[in-house]
Amino acid sequence: MICASDARPLVTAAPCKASSAKFSLRPTAETLADLSRPIDPRHLKTRKQGTTTLTYCPWNTIAKHLHHRAPGWCWEVQSVQEVGSAVVVTGRLTIPTADGDLLHYSAVASEPLESKSQAPAAEVAASSCLRRAAALAGLGLELWG
Repeated sequence: MICASDARPLVTAAPCKASSAKFSLRPTAETLADLSRPIDPRHLKTRKQGTTTLTYCPWNTIAKHLHHRAPGWCWEVQSVQEVGSAVVVTGRLTIPTADGDLLHYSAVASEPLESKSQAPAAEVAASSCLRRAAALAGLGLELWG
């Protein structure tokens, strides 16, 4: 679980809970409007996948945007499973608001076990899962066009 106040990520099935960090929650409408603003192109990266060039936002940049746009956010990896020749990660992004709402966005991502990435397949799938959940909340949604 990664919460806005945590110094290091943990993989756990425990639900996100309130943290002792000091931050100001914002109203739901304001939070959603801020999440829906496009990510500045300076924060994006590109990579080649076959003959296609993909534009993406790294997970750590997504986390920085969440810290700024959705104070108190929490990310939890709910499951990591090997399915055939891939690892499948399910996760949930939770965003608290000043209105008392808890906004939940769940996502799933997979990565081949024999991927060309230098990072472990579970790590690649987990970061992709976070990016997908954030897009469901509106953050970086323009990249999924």
